[in-house]
Amino acid sequence: MTFLFTSRAALAIEPFPSVVIFSDAQFPPVDSAAPTVEQLAKMLPGAHLARADELGALLNTASARVLVLPYGSSFPEAAWTDIYQFLHRGGNLLVLGGRPFTRSAYRDSSGWKLRDYSVRFTRALMIDQYQETPGSEGLEFQTNPEVTVRLPRFSWKRAFSPVIRLSAIDLYHRGGSAGSIDARLDVFAWGVKDGRKLAAPALQIDHFRNAFSGGRWIFLDAQCRAEHAHV
Repeated sequence: MTFLFTSRAALAIEPFPSVVIFSDAQFPPVDSAAPTVEQLAKMLPGAHLARADELGALLNTASARVLVLPYGSSFPEAAWTDIYQFLHRGGNLLVLGGRPFTRSAYRDSSGWKLRDYSVRFTRALMIDQYQETPGSEGLEFQTNPEVTVRLPRFSWKRAFSPVIRLSAIDLYHRGGSAGSIDARLDVFAWGVKDGRKLAAPALQIDHFRNAFSGGRWIFLDAQCRAEHAHV
């Protein structure tokens, strides 16, 4: 599948060295099946496949435009500062599966270890939490006609809808929640039953101003089955 990113200008993921993929065969995926290294290389030819200790240097180059995290909810904790700074500068993001940035992982002498579920990192990205929604069984797969990307039908065990803030700065502090619209959320596809949209397993968030301005984040925010790990 080809995803399209824009940062006020189109950037297609093709043979393109501006894409950085975190890739470690020993890294533990959470809440979703993970693609293999071979699948990642085939899906995104020409991209940089980077270990955790290489992410910082690659994300801090002028050519880096897109970061791909393919392990669902988990991500390398040691690279968090570089990831956050990249996104804050308007970098683009693709997360394949799960509840992005809720399970940080660290490495010791015996290998990778996962920390418990936490929203410590998501809240820095203006995502307060994720709400679990139903799996695809018994639901109609319905694409969004208002977005240009058309996903092929796929199945998922459960999905996770982010509860996000679309405004980074309050306009009227006494009024509480009023603020400028800094970001926009669009859904690629829904799981629908009896006319009700019960799940949104793929979505994008476009940032227009203030924090993360210029960046597009795409989340395949679902627990995907193994046969769809390459999607």
